[in-house]
Amino acid sequence: MRALFRSSDQPMRVSGAWVLLACLLVGWAYVRTAAVTEDAFITFRVIDNALHGHGLVWNVGERVQPYTHPLWALLLLAVSAVSGEIFHTSLGLSLALTLATVALVVRHAKGRLIALWALLALLFSEAFIEYSSAALENALAHALVAAMVVAWRRFPLTDRHVWITALCGGLLVITRHDFAVLVAPAMLSLFLRASGRARWAVLFAGAGPLVAWSAFSLVYYGSPWPNSAYAKLNNGLSMAESFAAAAPYFRDLVKYDAVTALVIVVAALRGLLHGSWQMRPLALGLALYMLYLGSAGGDYMGGRLFSAPFVLAVAMLAMNVRLRWWWTAPLWFALTIGLGLHRGWMVWNVHPHAETRKLSQHAWMYPATGWLSPQRTADFHDMPWGKQGLTARSEQHAVVAKCAVGLYGFNAGPGVYIVDPLAIADGFLSRLPSKKPAYPGHYERALPEGYVETIVSGKNSLRDPALAELYDQMRLLQRAPLLAPVRWQAIWAMNTGGDRRLAVQAHYDPNKTWTPGLPDSSAASAQPLSCMGQLDPLLTVRLK
Repeated sequence: MRALFRSSDQPMRVSGAWVLLACLLVGWAYVRTAAVTEDAFITFRVIDNALHGHGLVWNVGERVQPYTHPLWALLLLAVSAVSGEIFHTSLGLSLALTLATVALVVRHAKGRLIALWALLALLFSEAFIEYSSAALENALAHALVAAMVVAWRRFPLTDRHVWITALCGGLLVITRHDFAVLVAPAMLSLFLRASGRARWAVLFAGAGPLVAWSAFSLVYYGSPWPNSAYAKLNNGLSMAESFAAAAPYFRDLVKYDAVTALVIVVAALRGLLHGSWQMRPLALGLALYMLYLGSAGGDYMGGRLFSAPFVLAVAMLAMNVRLRWWWTAPLWFALTIGLGLHRGWMVWNVHPHAETRKLSQHAWMYPATGWLSPQRTADFHDMPWGKQGLTARSEQHAVVAKCAVGLYGFNAGPGVYIVDPLAIADGFLSRLPSKKPAYPGHYERALPEGYVETIVSGKNSLRDPALAELYDQMRLLQRAPLLAPVRWQAIWAMNTGGDRRLAVQAHYDPNKTWTPGLPDSSAASAQPLSCMGQLDPLLTVRLK
């Protein structure tokens, strides 16, 4: 094991030509494999609504935050406002951020050999390649992580480097709130070691972005947290059940993306056991983040939540290890290439696990949303959900119930109100526990008695008094004027435990899932993955 961590004393400077070559190779891999994921279209719909004057909302007239990445959403909104288009803009912006990541890692590597290894690791990591172009927050997170490590590795840290490190950490947290776990040890260490003006810089640059966004979110959405956080973390699962649900997510990474798994483990071990004070906080962040993913139940998109810690691990190793060409370099290169080719190289095969890897979004989305896919159409009508959304728009559906809401919702447009049983875009349902057994990332809620009638008519028809009160309170958060006193009373009540109290008081069976207009399907409802109790991912119910 020590051979993996040993370094030489003769670093060779990484020139601009090497950086350019690395960017060209990764750029080629990016363009060849780029494809937008289903979940990205959730953010696309919010941005489309904002560009058309409806605000940062999912359903028009209802302030709910379904996206998990505030900074990415705002950045994409700003660039799309200039370009007048979202799909190609998201891919172009992600490409620029990905190349910036590669340039930072390679340019600041401790020698050409470790720079070359870092390039190979990035190219053979399916998590990095797949989600750099997913039009989610990953590409932005990668660039911020790389910039943070570049500034962090400087010793002694100047005020400028302290400020940059803290700002990158702070921006990471509002890129995705989960990343607070990843950077918290480093930010705490930086704060404790700084003094005078530098300590204030850490405080304001590190905590400022989160405070500013949380204040905006509280005023606009009525909560400092994304609604998706309530939908996925407020699921009623015990800690043991969450770790059990996350196990397939970790097994999928080891089985299909061993390069990513090994690099994260090696960087964490090196930082904790052999690193300086500078690397130990970063390594501790990696370890804590892995534990957090387990406690959160994992996810349903293989590799997505591992890509940012992977880039952190690559940057840590590239900037702190000097390989010996006669021993450690061949070992590192052989392991990386061998493991990368073991299950099929994504860059070569575009989607090598199309039939066997259930958690690969890229495998089944690439034909419809791939940047170079010959099957992709401008309106995505070749994808069933895209076609259903276009039908809803053309037939002027007013209210529908749908589980896979991303591409469908984007194509349906602002005129269609979408009930989301997975609660990502539903502030009321997200406060309720999900059915069990649950599929990671898909925490389905039963539709309470009277809820469909309430949505269709606009009049509270919920049968249970506690749920009726919860709905009224959430409606104030989402629909009342921003500064109305009654709304702020509701904001205080819901953010100080009132929502949990009402959910506990309610007579609500989370496993009583059903499809409006269709008979109950108990057998289907018992499955971890269903849609309103039906084993049909394309199920769409027109309610009005």
